[in-house]
Amino acid sequence: MISYKQAIEIIQSSIKPLKVSKSDIHSGYGVLAEDLFATSEIPEFSNSAMDGFALSSAETAEASESKPIEFEIIGTIFAGESPPETSLPLSTYEIMTGAVVPKGFDSVVPVEQVTTIDRDGKKFLVITGKVSNGRNVRLAGEDFKAGDLILEKDNTIEPHVMMSAIANGIKSIKVYSPPKVSIVTTGSELDNKDGPSIANTNGPYLEASLRRSGIIIHQSFHVKDVKEQIRDRLQQSIDLGSDMIITTGGVSAGKADFVPSVLAEMGADILFHKVWIRPGKPILMALFSSGQIVFGLPGNPVSVAVGLRFFVNQALRLMQGQSLEPKMKAINKSEYKKSKKFCFFAKAHTTVNAQGILETNILSGQESFKLKPFNQTNSWAIIPEGLDALKKDQEIEIVPLNMGESINP
Repeated sequence: MISYKQAIEIIQSSIKPLKVSKSDIHSGYGVLAEDLFATSEIPEFSNSAMDGFALSSAETAEASESKPIEFEIIGTIFAGESPPETSLPLSTYEIMTGAVVPKGFDSVVPVEQVTTIDRDGKKFLVITGKVSNGRNVRLAGEDFKAGDLILEKDNTIEPHVMMSAIANGIKSIKVYSPPKVSIVTTGSELDNKDGPSIANTNGPYLEASLRRSGIIIHQSFHVKDVKEQIRDRLQQSIDLGSDMIITTGGVSAGKADFVPSVLAEMGADILFHKVWIRPGKPILMALFSSGQIVFGLPGNPVSVAVGLRFFVNQALRLMQGQSLEPKMKAINKSEYKKSKKFCFFAKAHTTVNAQGILETNILSGQESFKLKPFNQTNSWAIIPEGLDALKKDQEIEIVPLNMGESINP
């Protein structure tokens, strides 16, 4: 049996980043393998921030309620149109949102804030006060300049980052290949049609959690506690070219716990089996000579959640060129006792106090089969080995409930 720290060190030393490939920016997901830079000025041209009238601010300097200045409306500029090349003194163009601001003009007055008059068959805009330079104008290069950093490597391309890249005309990006994962849940009691049955929550939970992180699910199978069935599904996962295989159940010391022996018979190298953690002590990590990483998670639902969050997720980050997930600091607001031997991962609820400090309450119902407390959980509290009790107002480490999330009180 090894410590959680030792297990993480083994994961770090055993996993190398997957190959780098080009991905269409419209795919909207991936971990960058190189820094992403702006290629042009954004906006490419100065344009109107709203519907209104384009003006030269200098010509409005003397305007007042008692001495209004009239500007002849000599045309309309729509978005997507080329602007006129010339302008006349004391003239204005009606301009639509996103349209190019023509030469000689530097501000826009909103259509809702102006008065127009008709005289001698012409239309005039009446200005009764000074208009500031740049008012309601999006300047060329105001958002991005060529060479500006959009996103550093080893960060995930999220939809809001994708917008910036597409705005810059970037069509493809270099990303680490997304890991391909196969899932094999085991347990004769799960979804059993021939006797007492327990719902198989592990498979759907893993699939949903991994897909929301952009991971490719190669296959997801359920098998009974039968060695041949387990071996067949593991071999099928290898043949499909999965980068990682996750099993649930069958890793403890019972007569029907066949996953460790099947892996050994197939020639896998067992890197560790059993870690001083709760829940999830029987967790296993193995490596096939063909390169597939295997995580064998205990079958209880919360043990599966812990195995995913604190082992699998960290391995997937390393496979995509990222470092281990940083932990957050919080103030514990509830007392809790545990064995010194174990690192304990506790279901918790975290809030932000008036001073902006994270405060965490460890919830009741920490047993590894209890799902109901998850409905109030938004974080995990990490209570390290060597500590037998948490005191109120003691600083602790936490992480969000799911990878990639922030703390949502």
